Amino acid sequence: MKRLIAKLALTSTLALAALGCSHPYYPPPPPPPPQAPAGPTIVELAERNGFSMGRQDGAQTAQLGEVFHPRHTRAFRTTPGYNPQMGPYHVYRDVFRRAYLNGYRRGYYR
Repeated sequence: MKRLIAKLALTSTLALAALGCSHPYYPPPPPPPPQAPAGPTIVELAERNGFSMGRQDGAQTAQLGEVFHPRHTRAFRTTPGYNPQMGPYHVYRDVFRRAYLNGYRRGYYR
C-alpha cells in the first residue's frame, strides 16, 4: 500500500510538472493599420514650387525686355517654400533650382 501511494504521488507530481512546462499560446498580432495617404513628397513640392516660380519670373523678365539670367534671381538663390519639417534642405534646394531653371526657360521663351 505504501508503494502504491508513493507511485501515485510520484506520477501525479510528474504529471503536474509536465503540464506546468507547456507554453501558452499567444495569437499573432493584428495586422498594422493601413497607412494614411501621405501628402506630396519634398521632391514633388520642390518641383512644383520651382517650376511655377521660374515660369512666372521668366515670363515677367521677357515681358519687361530684360536679359535671360535665371541664376541671378532672388527665387533661385533663396529657394522659397522650404519648411524644415519637409526633410533635408539640400534636397529641396537642388530640385527646386533645377525645376526653376526649366520653368524660367519655358516662361521666358514661351
